[in-house]
Amino acid sequence: MNVEELLPGYVLGELSDAEREQVRAALAESPRLREDLARYQRLVLLFVAAAAEDLQTPADLSTRIMRQVTVQFYLGKISNWTTDLFGLYGRALAFYLGLR
Repeated sequence: MNVEELLPGYVLGELSDAEREQVRAALAESPRLREDLARYQRLVLLFVAAAAEDLQTPADLSTRIMRQVTVQFYLGKISNWTTDLFGLYGRALAFYLGLR
């Protein structure tokens, strides 16, 4: 495994002693690897911060989703009906009204 592939494990502290030393030696010689390491460290911090967030879903989320799905279903049916009834003019009307 090359050193670049070891960087995420290095940041997370999941490497063996030998792998950790391999990464440290490569970091000492490569500014690019140090930049990559800094990116992984920032990414881990973002994940930790995101995991710590207390996310609250709106109480009416399920109702809102069901309403939107129902409306989209009926709009699709209306669009199909106007297309069937009026042919190309119905298709144009459905497009104009945003039903399709």
